[in-house]
Amino acid sequence: MATLSIYVPDQEPYAVDLEGIEQLSVGRSPDNDVIIDHVSLSSSHAVIRNADGIYQVTDLGSTNGTFVNGEQVTESPLSEGLQIAFGNVQAVFSDGEVAAETPEESAAGADSAGYTDAAHGQPPAVAEVSNLPTNFKNLSPIEKIKKRDTLGQIAIIVGVVAILAAVALIALSAAMKVV
Repeated sequence: MATLSIYVPDQEPYAVDLEGIEQLSVGRSPDNDVIIDHVSLSSSHAVIRNADGIYQVTDLGSTNGTFVNGEQVTESPLSEGLQIAFGNVQAVFSDGEVAAETPEESAAGADSAGYTDAAHGQPPAVAEVSNLPTNFKNLSPIEKIKKRDTLGQIAIIVGVVAILAAVALIALSAAMKVV
């Protein structure tokens, strides 16, 4: 069973069952089959086609592009484990060649935006920590913003102001004694 696992930044990952689907549109617009509300996607970003079990992704002239394993593509065949990036949204294609998930693993899943595992009628399982493949790389050309230690910065500023105030008081008291 072919699936597309989608990893939208700051959202729970989910899987889309591609079995029996001839064409699947991906984009921000509500008229797409897979709606991904992320600023890096175009309203009509890409299409995944299935011709007799052979899957292919086609970019629809999107602004931020479609990438397969880090290479920007206009059209590319899909095979097991390929990493696809729709703008800054990562996805992994699986053609079902890997061992199927057990019913217990499937039943352990959580809500996944309405997509279900057709074989078991359950939402696809979501990993507690991360279900990204071990070889998954962030293909985004935009670096992730690192969190700053604002409390530490505030403490340094307060300390500098306190030292300046102390120096000013010492200078003021010395000036008053001289007169």
